[in-house]
Amino acid sequence: MDNQQEQEISQLQQLLSETLTAEEFFHTPVGELWTRLATAEINRLIKDITSDKYMKDHTGYVTANIELGVWRKMLRKMQVAASPIRKAKIKERLAENGIDS
Repeated sequence: MDNQQEQEISQLQQLLSETLTAEEFFHTPVGELWTRLATAEINRLIKDITSDKYMKDHTGYVTANIELGVWRKMLRKMQVAASPIRKAKIKERLAENGIDS
């Protein structure tokens, strides 16, 4: 096994560990609370942005849109990190390298 293959295996194992941690996170009380609060914040921002709240406040509108994007991106990153498809692909790549996960 060459150095490049060892690095790839190490990186895949790290990604798998990250995936398992993210997967667990959503099933813990803290993870469930975080998801509920993040979703509530996203919904609040959407409601504010689509209402007339920022009709005369362009800066507030832009700020709310940026904040919405951040919340959506973080929630999506956590969901992708915990994806069973991602986990299966990582395990498949490890198996291709002769590593049983």
